[in-house]
Amino acid sequence: MDSVTLVALVGVGGTAVAALGGVAGGVWVARIGEQGGRALEQERVRRSVYGACAEALLVRRDAVTRLMDVLNKPEVDEGRAHERLEHAQAAQDELGAAVGAVAVEGPEKVADCAVAAADRLGAWVDEVIWWFELGRPHDQRRGIVELQGRAEEKVDEFLKECRTALYPEPRWRWPHPIKRLRWQLGLRRTRKRMGF
Repeated sequence: MDSVTLVALVGVGGTAVAALGGVAGGVWVARIGEQGGRALEQERVRRSVYGACAEALLVRRDAVTRLMDVLNKPEVDEGRAHERLEHAQAAQDELGAAVGAVAVEGPEKVADCAVAAADRLGAWVDEVIWWFELGRPHDQRRGIVELQGRAEEKVDEFLKECRTALYPEPRWRWPHPIKRLRWQLGLRRTRKRMGF
C-alpha cells in the first residue's frame, strides 16, 4: 500500500471510531438524563404526598383549635359548637388517607411521625368531644390543654421530618486528593516560614 491509501484508511478508521464514540456518548447522556428524570419525578410525587398530609394535619389541628375557641367562651353557642365539632370529625377521613400515602411513600421516620401526629390529633379530638358531652367540667380542661400541646408538638415534628427528607443537609466530603495534597503542602510551607 502506498502512503496516500494508508492515510485515507487511517482517516476513515478515525472517523468510524469518532462516530462510535459519539453514539456511545449520546447513549450514556440519554441514560443519565432518564435517571435524572425518574429521580425528579419521584421527588415531585414525594413533595405532593408530604404536602397533602401536612395540609390535612394542619386543617384538622385548626378545626379543633376553632372548636376549642368556641367551647372556651363562658356561654357556648350550641349550634356553632356542633358545626365546628362535625367539621373537626369530618377531617379524620382525609387525614387517614393522607397519612396512609405518606406511610407508603416513606421513609420510615417520616411515616412514623405522620402516624404519631395523626394519633395525637385523634386523641385530642376525642377528648374535646368527650369534654363537651360531659358539659365542659373545669377539672378536665388541664388534660385537654396537655393533649393539645402534645398534638401540636407531633405535628411540628412531622413538618420538620418532611423538610429534612425533602431537603437533606449536604454531606461534607474530603476535597479531591490533589487539592488535599496542595493544602497539606501549603500548611507545611507556612509552618516552615513561621518557624513551627
